[in-house]
Amino acid sequence: MFRALRSVLCTKSKYSVFLNETPGWRIGRNLHSSQSRTAKIFKDHENIYAHQVLEQSANPYQLFSLHKQEHFAYTDLDESILSLKSDEKINKDELKILFENFKAVAFYCKATNSTISEQRFNAFINRYCESVSLLSDEQLLESLRLLLVLPKEESVRADNFIELWNALDVECCRRIENWDTNELLLVCDAWYKLDLARICDFVKEALRKMGRKVRKMTASQLVQTMFLCNVMRCSLYEMMDFEVNLAHYVQNMSLDELGVMSMGFFKTQTRLRNPELLDNLYKRLINELDTAKDITLVAILKILRYSSKIPQVDKMKELLDKMSQEKLEAMSLLTCLHVALFGCELQFCHNKIVEYVLMRFERELEQTRLKDLERICLVMGLFNMKTSTGIEKTLCARVLHMLNNRIDEILKYPNCFLNCLHYLTLCGFYNQEMLAAALDEKFLKHACGSNLVMNRNVFHLDTFVKVNLKDENYLGPQLADKYRKIMGKMLTYYIPERNSKYKLSATDHILLEIKDIISTLLPHNTLKHILPNYARPDIVICYDSQQRTSLPLSNICPEDYSGVILTPKHVLSELDTGNYKTVAVVIAGWNTVIRNTDNYTGLFSMKLQQLKLLGYKHIVINWYEWRELETYKDRVDFIKRRLSRIINL
Repeated sequence: MFRALRSVLCTKSKYSVFLNETPGWRIGRNLHSSQSRTAKIFKDHENIYAHQVLEQSANPYQLFSLHKQEHFAYTDLDESILSLKSDEKINKDELKILFENFKAVAFYCKATNSTISEQRFNAFINRYCESVSLLSDEQLLESLRLLLVLPKEESVRADNFIELWNALDVECCRRIENWDTNELLLVCDAWYKLDLARICDFVKEALRKMGRKVRKMTASQLVQTMFLCNVMRCSLYEMMDFEVNLAHYVQNMSLDELGVMSMGFFKTQTRLRNPELLDNLYKRLINELDTAKDITLVAILKILRYSSKIPQVDKMKELLDKMSQEKLEAMSLLTCLHVALFGCELQFCHNKIVEYVLMRFERELEQTRLKDLERICLVMGLFNMKTSTGIEKTLCARVLHMLNNRIDEILKYPNCFLNCLHYLTLCGFYNQEMLAAALDEKFLKHACGSNLVMNRNVFHLDTFVKVNLKDENYLGPQLADKYRKIMGKMLTYYIPERNSKYKLSATDHILLEIKDIISTLLPHNTLKHILPNYARPDIVICYDSQQRTSLPLSNICPEDYSGVILTPKHVLSELDTGNYKTVAVVIAGWNTVIRNTDNYTGLFSMKLQQLKLLGYKHIVINWYEWRELETYKDRVDFIKRRLSRIINL
């Protein structure tokens, strides 16, 4: 793999062809080029499905109908209407004739499969575009309807067609202030059906006006407006109004309509902040889970995952408890993936459900996209999976082997490859050749460009190579020191201090409290980033076992935020490590522990493993244990007991 990737990236002509995504260029080993197209198709399916929800709903949506005469065939055309002079003035009667002629041209093109971009239509289209401002509202809407009649052009920028839809777009924009919400939604639907919603100006301008009236909208207006936000991938001025209004209608909407709303919230990166609304969404999904369609289920799961906080964990568990193996078997693999991802943000793992999903992936691995492999590896790595069947080990081994045959996908989605390797290392699986390919300078440039220093997973991979493989004779590339130094400055949190200008987190407060108590017992202790790829620092203690006292850090210890991995030699200098101990006191914050368990996440477990490999004795203090200690004396006694397990106080 290393040689294959290097040969591609080092060949300028092939590299250029790849970047231009020319279909003819391929690497000749077990290609999966169809995978990327699958991703795009699924995204389109979301909008198609959402629009079908509007079409099939009993609620009155403002949907743009096709032309009533579409089945008529006009095989003859009076050529005289195509030779109009553009400088002629036009009266009302002539405008009506011009409009009827446009209708005749549209149906003639449909009947003969002629495109409006043909040169013979130039003069007529120019004349019609000049007269668009004179059309009545009905004629303007009919003109949009006739655009749907025309045979599809190769490009929306084809001659005549671009002039035509641009002129209609400009005129629609001029009338926005005169149209009410229903009229605006109707015209927006026309532009959506023309596949021009994201290109034209009208939909953006209409949404801007409708954004001022969201709280007054009916349920159907609310859903259709959110559908347009989803299509446009843009939020309105105050998305909170959608949430306020949805709270009123949540019980009256169908689950599919709630799915459309959820798509819009998620695509516009709008979290739901109303706990009552979140609870209602959970209840609706739990009660209707057996009949929920896959796309609706995924849409609602996405926004619930994005918005849920700790108070929603019980509802999350209730929802996952209701999912049976039979239900998961009936779902698509992509839907199963979103079920497995559901608890990731809150570190909540439903072991039984995740195990079922891993079994599905193991069975259907050959057809799985690289992007989906990345996400399921995230689940296994985050939750540090240990199932009774050992399915996670089988799946990790197969994924690692399969990556050898996904060269084309890796080149298209290089960050997915980097992330996959990182998550697999958290599960204990790695391949030196793949790590060498991932850390190759040319590949990193291809994958990250100028953002390499902000990629924490690359930082993790390089540290894994330096620490975990130091005794395995790894000879592949590693990150240059200059990159690690910048990463050390950019990706690590500031070492917390009392009365700092930076706001302290709950974990920071615990860290400082523990440091203060340790200082009363062992005066020499320091906050340092031993492993700079992890954002938070730890308390480092150098301990003299014979004198039973702590020592200050060595003068040669690297400065803070330098990106250097601090070995015991760095902190002890020339002192004999046999007589001295290096201890790391590590705080396990709320996001390092799997919810409702005592198990650590894969990343935190890797940190503890790497501290041990470096030669540190570590003491882990869980945030929930610390919070249960009510008095200062209790906390001092707690610290003494923990330290006494490693050193003699």
